[in-house]
Amino acid sequence: MRHPTPHMKAALSIALLLLFLAVIKLPASGCAAQASTGASEGQVRNSQVSSLSRQQNPQEANHTRIPRLVNRSKRVRRFYGEKRTQLTRKDLLIAIPSTSSRLPLVHGSRAWRRNVPTFISTETGSDAAALTRQAASEGEPLERYGEWREASACKKAGDVRAGVTPFLAAHLHGYDNFKWMLYGDDDTVFFVDNALDMLEELDHNMPYFLTDHLWFPDQFDGQPVEAHRKMHPNRSAPRCLPCGYQDPLHASNGTSSHVPRGSYKAPEGCPCTLETLCRAADNAGYWGPECEWLKASYPGMWYFEHGGAGAILSVGLFRHPKLKWAKMEKLFNVDGGVSGDAQFMAAVYQEAALLPTDPGYGFYRPQVTLFDPGWRGEQTKGPEDSEWGVVDLGNDPATIVERLQNSLSEGYCGKDCEDSLQHMLTTHIRARYLAGQVLPNSVQSGTGGFVDEQQATVHLQHKLATLFQRYIEQKGLQRG
Repeated sequence: MRHPTPHMKAALSIALLLLFLAVIKLPASGCAAQASTGASEGQVRNSQVSSLSRQQNPQEANHTRIPRLVNRSKRVRRFYGEKRTQLTRKDLLIAIPSTSSRLPLVHGSRAWRRNVPTFISTETGSDAAALTRQAASEGEPLERYGEWREASACKKAGDVRAGVTPFLAAHLHGYDNFKWMLYGDDDTVFFVDNALDMLEELDHNMPYFLTDHLWFPDQFDGQPVEAHRKMHPNRSAPRCLPCGYQDPLHASNGTSSHVPRGSYKAPEGCPCTLETLCRAADNAGYWGPECEWLKASYPGMWYFEHGGAGAILSVGLFRHPKLKWAKMEKLFNVDGGVSGDAQFMAAVYQEAALLPTDPGYGFYRPQVTLFDPGWRGEQTKGPEDSEWGVVDLGNDPATIVERLQNSLSEGYCGKDCEDSLQHMLTTHIRARYLAGQVLPNSVQSGTGGFVDEQQATVHLQHKLATLFQRYIEQKGLQRG
């Protein structure tokens, strides 16, 4: 047998190697392939980081590549961590103070509060039991009425009733039968799907008083509060952020270039108290050496939530030992002498030392207000605003209608527009000051230059509910 030469051995080795590579299908240039794969993975990681940055910082978002700037389901995971609870409409309770003469507005609100348990307070003698039975006969079995006395208040009758309504509603509905209460006027519209999404990651057992629409003086310099204009919403009004809030614009040390100019660094409130606001490390001395400036704003007098903008209250608030119904029932037997929304905040602050919490998303985003946003600048509407020197920066349902219509027709209405529509929680109709194309001619025939308030309110309740339902269906954001 002929022995193989060195050349034959080399050729055989090469042939065997090529056969082996063919069988296992490795590329001939293994190192180059590994380097290429590594670069590809790096590119993917960089792309993911870039995409996340665009989502986290709306100012840098790519408007053309992200037609829906914020997907709410992504937002809650990013801001509050892992999901805790899947909320439904049955976890909510709507509380509306009203009166017999304004029942058409209550009935109109059915358009936006479908399938949500609702409590309406009316004046003594209105026969709440009969109204509840009538609602059931009209296909509204979740609508319940209760009575509270009429009172001669600071500005108008019914202010005491407006202040006590949340406590009365929680007491009659039962603390084990809801997690969150949506509290607003009878001409306030809540966008329930947005509210469910925002609330899902908050602990309803924490005593939360949620709003970002607060009355507060336009300056705060230690001078008498009466010397300054009062405005709402005032982005510099004191508030906390939710417990465990994880906004990417909220740096770990509490500082951020996105903090509104002239404001403070809102601390996490677990819960939000005067002590929390005054003693937060980043805010020491902001309200005066002993926090005397904040105390001088008289929470419940010049510093309170705007009732028309609404607020969201946790069941944990009503379970607070100092806010039990037996105590509140006695407290509200006396007229507080101020508006109902102010009386409610005064009770919460004076009895339990609790103050409002901002839901968070709009605190670092000046283009976003969650409760009753507005885009028309400073407005003074009606004698009540003029007499008290009030500047209203909200109350703009007409622009919400226009933005919803634009988004529905074009598929996208701009970054800030979409951001606002997907996060707004309420709007205050205040129809007597509305006019123009947002209302049909049939409701613009009132006297004194004003529209027919009740007809206009009901028209807008239905219009807003219909447009918003179409909008969330188009975006795939409905909550069932």
